Amino acid sequence: MNITLVCEDCFEGIMTAVYDGWVYMNKGYQVNIQPGMGYTPSFFSEYVAIETDVKKAEKVARSIRVKISEEAYVMVYRSCQHYEQDKADAVFGFLKIGYAVGAKVTKMLGDVSVMRVMELSRKVANEAHSFREFLRFKELKGNILYAKIEPKCNVIPFVSHHFQARFSEENWIIYDAKHILSAVHPAGKNAILIKDKNIDELTKNMETEDGYEDLWKVFYDAIGIEARYNLKCQRTMMPLWYRKNMTEMT
Repeated sequence: MNITLVCEDCFEGIMTAVYDGWVYMNKGYQVNIQPGMGYTPSFFSEYVAIETDVKKAEKVARSIRVKISEEAYVMVYRSCQHYEQDKADAVFGFLKIGYAVGAKVTKMLGDVSVMRVMELSRKVANEAHSFREFLRFKELKGNILYAKIEPKCNVIPFVSHHFQARFSEENWIIYDAKHILSAVHPAGKNAILIKDKNIDELTKNMETEDGYEDLWKVFYDAIGIEARYNLKCQRTMMPLWYRKNMTEMT
């Protein structure tokens, strides 16, 4: 009586699978949730494709807020943005406990599912915080600010929210080349997310010569103190995989 629900690898897809998984669980099935297609099939489980249903996802999201807590919802939402394949199963286990005990589930770190969701949530939050610092904009034709990032987790929702508050009167685009996801912000309006569009390719002919980029590189080199150069410390504070799209490192 094992069943694996294969869903879209996004928050709405996982929440839809949670909704349908609850139905299967009440029928006596042992439910697992697999986000995305990167899995190895097993002879001991039936695989069912789940089509993303926004209404179902909204019902689950609302019930988490009402029946558990806002903190639990934030942890679940962040966890769904992680790249690990066990995130959906961890979220499903977390919610089974949460619906039973309420808001105190977030403190029950002795449970494997709760601890795993906390770890996933923290990793996404930390990476989003780092990219808010390491993200570098450049100017395109038409006074559009453009930044490219390649995060391990899907941090675009969190990073775009930050820059929407800071640069509310600017036209800007943040492109996640790893997840093929962009946040596009028209001046004075809310940012919108665009999936599966290579924005880097679309904007390559819009680049302008920006003297400030060269000045920033010169400044970065000038303030370095050769006698205190510490490569190990530098890589700890600024890991190599963050540097690929940083102006001063290119």
